[in-house]
Amino acid sequence: MTDSCSISPWDAAEMSYLLDNHNHKTRQGLRELFRDPIFRPRYNLSLAAERQLAYDRLKLVCEQKLFSVRDFWTNPKNIFAAHEVCGMCDGSLTTKLTVQFNLFGGTVLKLGTDIHHKLLDDIDSLRTVGCFGLTELGYGNNAVEMESTAHYDAKSQQFIVNTPSVLAQKYWITNGAVHAHYCVVFARLLMPDGTDEGIHGFLVRIREHESLKVADGCAVWDMGYKLGMNGVDNAALSFKNVRIPRSNLLNKTSDVDSLGRFSSTVNDRSKRRRRRFLKVADQLLSGRVCIASMMMGSAKLTLATTVRYAASRLAVGPKGLSDAPIMSFQLQQNAIMPLIATTYALNFALKYVQERYANKSDKDATEVVMLCCAIKPLVTWHANNTAITCRERCGGQGYLAANRFGEAIAAAHAGMTAEGDNRVIQQKVAKELLAQADQTQVRNHIAFRRLSKPKQRKRNHQPGDVQDVRWLARIFEWRVQFLLNDLASTMYKRQKVEKKTVYQAWMLQDQPLVQSLATAYAEAMALRAFEHFISSAPQRLQAVLILLLRLYALSLIQKDLKLFVGEGVISLEQMQEMDLASNSLCGSLGKHALLLVESFGIPEWMHHAPIAKDW
Repeated sequence: MTDSCSISPWDAAEMSYLLDNHNHKTRQGLRELFRDPIFRPRYNLSLAAERQLAYDRLKLVCEQKLFSVRDFWTNPKNIFAAHEVCGMCDGSLTTKLTVQFNLFGGTVLKLGTDIHHKLLDDIDSLRTVGCFGLTELGYGNNAVEMESTAHYDAKSQQFIVNTPSVLAQKYWITNGAVHAHYCVVFARLLMPDGTDEGIHGFLVRIREHESLKVADGCAVWDMGYKLGMNGVDNAALSFKNVRIPRSNLLNKTSDVDSLGRFSSTVNDRSKRRRRRFLKVADQLLSGRVCIASMMMGSAKLTLATTVRYAASRLAVGPKGLSDAPIMSFQLQQNAIMPLIATTYALNFALKYVQERYANKSDKDATEVVMLCCAIKPLVTWHANNTAITCRERCGGQGYLAANRFGEAIAAAHAGMTAEGDNRVIQQKVAKELLAQADQTQVRNHIAFRRLSKPKQRKRNHQPGDVQDVRWLARIFEWRVQFLLNDLASTMYKRQKVEKKTVYQAWMLQDQPLVQSLATAYAEAMALRAFEHFISSAPQRLQAVLILLLRLYALSLIQKDLKLFVGEGVISLEQMQEMDLASNSLCGSLGKHALLLVESFGIPEWMHHAPIAKDW
């Protein structure tokens, strides 16, 4: 029974170890490092000082040698672990870290060869700072159409890099405004005969190493103040006849030899060489896992701050005195406990995706892409919702900069956009699912949709106990299949009956269905991952974890009642049962909220918000 929840055998240290899941030495090393006073939040800094602080913090992190760019070869989860712990500390630090080690360093590692790998030690130590020049002002989510060019000059055996228009300038380039020595510039490789061999990565020096003087032909526009995370030095970059050696082409898959002959292992004769572009932009995939990891750290810190305050902030009690902690109020519990349950669920979903990424192969490449494109939206939206809700539930204290909710909100908004806008990459998930649709099931679904609405609702109904984990899993899987068949049949109708193009249907008419399918897939994956973890967890922890799973699942169903009730999957009686169950779970788990967030493993010295301490 949910109202008799006992957490007495719960060991927060044990649960923290399980939540961390992997690379414990790296995580503990970073936690110990964050004792250093340099990691205490500072306010009222100039823009230059804030940027220097973020750099100095990253430099100190790098000096510990806890992780390396080469980990992408041997242990990518180690880099993900670093992102999560650093995400509890400073969003600017972690953003610079993700560009240095994943986007810049990871690209040099994976697209480069021995001549480029000489840089790896300096990348690890931060002696060489890099940035990632993919996005252009006019080409963000359609980067395959970018304008930047790298003409090959056979006589000098050099590439000449140019930015042909304002829209072609590289935009939102982290590390670009102040610190980067090199940029991996993505540009169209143009041969002397005019052949466009598609987008490739080129290593371009943009600053002198010691003086940081901007290199000839490179123009840097400092993007200045942002909504938040102003320790990150973002820039717009452009190039005018910048000459680089032939060897600066990152030539793992494509090359131009000394005789001026182009070759590539990626056979692509399409007009825009899209397959080659997808190959060179591969680091965006791991980048999505990195972003999700740092946002998981941020959400954990925000929840820990909120619960610690709510457990100590006294308000009116039964006798009219200020002797009742606000965490004991149903209002607070109903707002906070579903966020804690979601954090536990997404923690294990993220670890599952990290594991799949670390062991990906050609056989499961498409599924891994889907998982990476699914997990970033889930976690970053959750981090945003957590930050906004917790700020409100902490009242006026939540509005003080020192209590760090503003930092969490700003970081979440950056995460929702970085490495692919959430809504855009969810389209990739839906597109891949659509390609896997079973045509027999789709035809059956078309026939099913011709039935009267009452008959459809009757067939869809899923009787059962709303707190039964197996029942919850079943309706989540039902939702994915139903929405997939609905999207497939709708697209068929748009094209065959209404004579619409795929573009018209997908982009202009059916985005709500596209987005719903992608979200349903992601949430079903998260529920499965959480359930799988619980089955292998120590018996003494399972009872409470099952309650958290139930609360997570119920909270998601309550957000999608239009579908579940509208299509008859759950009855009005079941909906009412869910409300009662959710309230009961929030109340019973709410009594142990402090212990649940203590299990996030955030040491006392990393709690800098005054309300998280003896305020």
